[in-house]
Amino acid sequence: MRSVVLAGLRAHLLRLVLTGLVVVLSVGFTAATLILTDSLDAGTRKELAADAEGVDLAVLAPSGGTMSPDEVAAVAGADGVAAAAPQGGVALHTVDDDGRIDPFASALLLAASLDTEVPDGGVLLDERSADRLGLAAGDEITVAAEGSTDLVTLPIAGLTELSADGVDDLELTAGWDLLREFADPPGASRVDLRLAGDADAAAVRAGLAAEYDVVTGSELAQQLASSSSQREALRIPLLMLGAVSLIVAAFVIANTFRILVAQRTRELALLRTVGATRRQVLRGVLAESAAIGLAGSLVGIAAGALTAQVTGSVLGESMVLTVTGATLAWSVAIGVLMTVGSALLPARAATRVSPLAALQAVPDGADSRTAGRARVVFGLLGLVAGALVLLAGAASGTSGGGAGLILVVFGAAVCFLGLLILGPKVVPPLVRVIGAVAARLAGGSRSTAELATANAVRNPRRVAATTAALLIGVTTVAGFLTVVESSRQSVDVVVDGRVPADFAVRTAADEPIPGDVTRAIEELPEVGTVVEDGTDQLAVNAADGVDSDDARAAIVAATEGHPELSVQSFAQRRAEFEEELNEAVNLVLAILALALVIAFIGIANTLSLSVHERTREIGLLRALGLTRRQTRVMLGVEAALMGAVAAVVGSVAGALFAWAAVASIDQLEFVVPWGQLVISAAVATLLGVLASIAPGHRAAMTSPVMALAAE
Repeated sequence: MRSVVLAGLRAHLLRLVLTGLVVVLSVGFTAATLILTDSLDAGTRKELAADAEGVDLAVLAPSGGTMSPDEVAAVAGADGVAAAAPQGGVALHTVDDDGRIDPFASALLLAASLDTEVPDGGVLLDERSADRLGLAAGDEITVAAEGSTDLVTLPIAGLTELSADGVDDLELTAGWDLLREFADPPGASRVDLRLAGDADAAAVRAGLAAEYDVVTGSELAQQLASSSSQREALRIPLLMLGAVSLIVAAFVIANTFRILVAQRTRELALLRTVGATRRQVLRGVLAESAAIGLAGSLVGIAAGALTAQVTGSVLGESMVLTVTGATLAWSVAIGVLMTVGSALLPARAATRVSPLAALQAVPDGADSRTAGRARVVFGLLGLVAGALVLLAGAASGTSGGGAGLILVVFGAAVCFLGLLILGPKVVPPLVRVIGAVAARLAGGSRSTAELATANAVRNPRRVAATTAALLIGVTTVAGFLTVVESSRQSVDVVVDGRVPADFAVRTAADEPIPGDVTRAIEELPEVGTVVEDGTDQLAVNAADGVDSDDARAAIVAATEGHPELSVQSFAQRRAEFEEELNEAVNLVLAILALALVIAFIGIANTLSLSVHERTREIGLLRALGLTRRQTRVMLGVEAALMGAVAAVVGSVAGALFAWAAVASIDQLEFVVPWGQLVISAAVATLLGVLASIAPGHRAAMTSPVMALAAE
């Protein structure tokens, strides 16, 4: 049977290439996510371990505590110590364009390492922040300690790389003496020591260990490396989005194997005639799928590693390309299990081929069966149950914490599963309706459009499975776009929680806003109402007819001499909110595009196989007068109909799921992004048309005589 499987793979190699490509894309995304996060972790650990280079001994503060300046001085003055570098960090605030302390702009002041030289009173600025702020060595930066109203201007002595555990905050590196001026109370998390050349490390360690935990430089490197694992926040969302592409791929693969089995009815029946058992046929088909899954997984891992490397370079992150055994095992397991699992039902169908079928004509793969009673019952149960859970989640809002959103996600998944089960019952009528509209608009090509509609619905299960792949992608994109647009349009409500007026006067100090400042703002002619929002904020509205810029300038002037008071506008916070939102949206949409690409390949695959199985039919139509152009148009209309159905149903389902999600989140108002949904629907339909180009060209180039002679 092994030779038969190998022969089958060689004979159907071209048909299986697109299926393998689907596996490559799906596994490649998963592998890229795992490799990227592992590589970023490895790069972080390497940088953290580098902090221990040149350290002979490290004296660690008690767990959860710090070492006082006197304790640091005692350690630095111990016998045999040549140099000491206390380590610690202090949170600071930078100033805004008005020269006021910005409570939302954080900075981190870090102590210099043993090998880092910083002039007294100066600082080193991280390169990323320097590029963002347009600063360079020789410039100055103004900061303030948390809770303090004192502004301190620091000279920038040079630039340095961002620390290994740095995230978004601006980072400054300074000497221990400067760090102590900002810390309250001052303290060090550890002290790195370099010993004199004639010092006995064991004796020094023994002398210090009586009061502190002392480790060697190599032990410190291991502790620092093992303490870093900050990439789960990146790994989990990416893998969840990757799951969408895996589900789409599973539908594409299952549909491909279903058609392949239908096309190979005579071949499988002949195997049964010469003695092959049902178990052998089942094993043979599953072996083919396993081979495709394995080959696609290996190529996908290679593609994922390349993608991870390129992504790391684009992000500018420090990374060490790392492909672990776990990544290899998971990627191969996902690819093989997904492919074999998707091929299982078609493989079981292959075992039901009787030897008598070998004497019959080769079928065209058409399957006029629609949804059976059991399928209809399970589909309706899924729809009803999912809808009830969905409504329960939407009704609960935020009263139960995040329980409402969890219910919405679960209900949407169950509801969508019911919709997929009902696909053979739902999709063909929709194709007929859209096809009838297309035929009326087709003019002289009406007969071609009607023929395309009839061909599309001739196999309900095939058209439902093909549409399902694209439907998943469109639903996900439509739902995400609706939630994003609702969040964007609800920004007034969201930002109003932070800036509940035209302007907000906030204090960065621990003391309330002075009363004389409040009165001065109230007396401004440019100001309308002033409301105290707690002790740390004033909500200020501009007077009627006053330009917002003039009102803000007047408020800034009234708070002159109070650097702790910053004046923030609603427009400013809205712009910042939308900028952050747009960055997240672009990333997620780029990832979701992979699901649409896989669905595109699925439609192209189905149409290619459909052209092959309908060779005689197309030849007959050509012999009856169907031109090459009409042949291409016919297949294009078929693909467009499937894309249009997926676009319509997916947009409606995505919007409904998004409504429930928005209803479960406080302060959000549901908004339907009609323009974006129309664009996404048009893209889905266009993908169907593009997927038909290659199969349509192949069908059009088929000679009618050769097609009628084919068996």
